[in-house]
Amino acid sequence: MDCISPAPAPVLVEEQTALLQRHLVTISDAIVRTREEIAGLRQEQDAGRARDELQAVVQGTERATNTILGASETVDDLAGRIVRGAADEATRGHAAAIQAQMQTVFVACNFQDLTGQRISKVVRTIAFIEDRVAEMLRVWGAGAAPAAARSDRRRGEDALLNGPALPDVAAVSQDAVDALFA
Repeated sequence: MDCISPAPAPVLVEEQTALLQRHLVTISDAIVRTREEIAGLRQEQDAGRARDELQAVVQGTERATNTILGASETVDDLAGRIVRGAADEATRGHAAAIQAQMQTVFVACNFQDLTGQRISKVVRTIAFIEDRVAEMLRVWGAGAAPAAARSDRRRGEDALLNGPALPDVAAVSQDAVDALFA
């Protein structure tokens, strides 16, 4: 006995087709919204700038820490000379106490290595995200946001608060500022 399944009812096929169409429209709308949000993120926050700022933090703390360590080694060496050459016990005790405190400074300077490692991880993550967003925009044909759209959205005094300039980034020279007031 052959079992032949009945043909699907035309109304059921039409309902399924309409449902599928609604789902496709919903998915399409979600993709459009996502593209707009990604383009907006790119306009509002340039990940490359954030990455560069964090890298500058790592480099700045490294330079400062090296300066602190250099000065601390000099102080420690001088205190060691005092310990070895002082005639009275009180002076040797004070110099030894200075050396003990310098050891505390040396240990505390390890923060730079730890923060440098952590910030470097964040920098790599930002670069990864930036690359992926750029690739999604390229695939979707959105390209990079226009330069005008990426302008700083801060207003008033907030627009003046830029912090120190990054190396190799165009900045206003002191001569140009002086010329404004001349």
